Amino acid sequence: MTTSPTPPPAPTLPLTPEVRAAYQDLYDKFETAIENTADVGALQALNAAQLDVGNILTKDGEFRLAADTALFNALLDQINSTNGDLKALQAQIVAISSGISTFADILAAINKVLTLVPGV
Repeated sequence: MTTSPTPPPAPTLPLTPEVRAAYQDLYDKFETAIENTADVGALQALNAAQLDVGNILTKDGEFRLAADTALFNALLDQINSTNGDLKALQAQIVAISSGISTFADILAAINKVLTLVPGV
């Protein structure tokens, strides 16, 4: 008999100060990354992710003001959607960074060879 995986617990709403601060920090880090990159693909992914996180912060603020069931559901949907997108972005970043590490190792090996055998 197989059992289905246990779903993660729903976040506390409105967001706890710690969770809200984590989303705000992530939003700010996206802003810094956006300001410091010219890569079109990266900008698209970063802008989309920042918008999603910004929507969580906005809806959390609205929920705090209204304490409304519809806003609760909208915020919960936004969190689930954004966190799914963040997991995908995280996987992309991990894939890119592992490639960078590989190329850094290759560059170091090339530099060593060229240092030891300068050739022409």
